[in-house]
Amino acid sequence: MLTPVDLETTVFQRGFRGYQVREVQDFMLHMTKDYEHLYRSHIELTEKLEACEAKLATYQRTEEMLHNALVLAEQTAEEVRGTAQKRAEIILCEAENRAEQVRVRVKEEIRSELERLASLKQRSEFLRLQFKNYLTGLAELADQQLDTSAVWEGLFRGDGEGQKQEQP
Repeated sequence: MLTPVDLETTVFQRGFRGYQVREVQDFMLHMTKDYEHLYRSHIELTEKLEACEAKLATYQRTEEMLHNALVLAEQTAEEVRGTAQKRAEIILCEAENRAEQVRVRVKEEIRSELERLASLKQRSEFLRLQFKNYLTGLAELADQQLDTSAVWEGLFRGDGEGQKQEQP
């Protein structure tokens, strides 16, 4: 590509009946200025394009990094969700096992307490019967040994015999 300097330094050879030198030089001067303007614009636009391409590459790398980070975050979230679900299942299973253990222990305690209650009820019934028999025996003994008439007679006689009773 020609540069503006190339255009300025270009010299045409003169030939027989050639162009008017002054017109060619004016035209070349005008063309050099226009070409210089276009050339500088081209350089500026090329530099801007390179800067834009560099920014675009940076943005593309950033986009790729963000995409990778998003994919990684989605994978991590899925792993965390899966782990949390497994943990929840484990906790639920452990809770069910503990609940079953508590149920078994409570059933055992209830059975033990029912046995204890039955034993206490049996002992209570036994003691009630013993006490009843004791009271019946005392009542019979009182009926056999206590003769109220003899006690009354002894009190009225004044000898005190009626106060002492013989035991069979």
